[in-house]
Amino acid sequence: MRRARFWTNIPNKRDIMTAMENQPENHIGRVLYFLSKMAAILGGLIMSGLIIMVVISVIGRWLFSMPVYGDFEMVSTGTAVTVFLFLPYCQITRGNVIVDVFLNWAPKKLQTSLDVVGSLLLGIISGLLAWRMTLGGFNALNYNETTYILALPLWWAYPFIVFSLGLLFLTSLYTATHDMARIFRDKL
Repeated sequence: MRRARFWTNIPNKRDIMTAMENQPENHIGRVLYFLSKMAAILGGLIMSGLIIMVVISVIGRWLFSMPVYGDFEMVSTGTAVTVFLFLPYCQITRGNVIVDVFLNWAPKKLQTSLDVVGSLLLGIISGLLAWRMTLGGFNALNYNETTYILALPLWWAYPFIVFSLGLLFLTSLYTATHDMARIFRDKL
């Protein structure tokens, strides 16, 4: 018996895994893919460390009334860093959520053209955010901003975030140019 699929454009798990393993075909794309994957792995390692710390803190609070001191400060800063580290990989593997309810009827060329516009907008936004976060990181360093409880310096998170936003900028431009070339090459 065949199962009904209400949204036929949603790929199955095998299609998603195949798309994720397909590396870009040119040198620039492979370098961006590698850097994005390494950033995502680093984000995963940081997040795993945060999870272990939270488990230890909860168990310590429950059994010994001794939680990890300042755990929520480390979790909030670490989570912000990991979210930014995941973004470039999400962009280069086309893992962003796409709502195509309104464009299901549209020709493939129009859909791909709108993907180009979306990638360019994401690139512009990530470039602006990278610039502003760089300035914010220098301010945090110059004014010696710290967290409240542990007095950890805040500037250390900014290089990770700026790197991630810069990489997101480059991957967005790469995906936009790749889609634009596909429009003209394949004549969608």
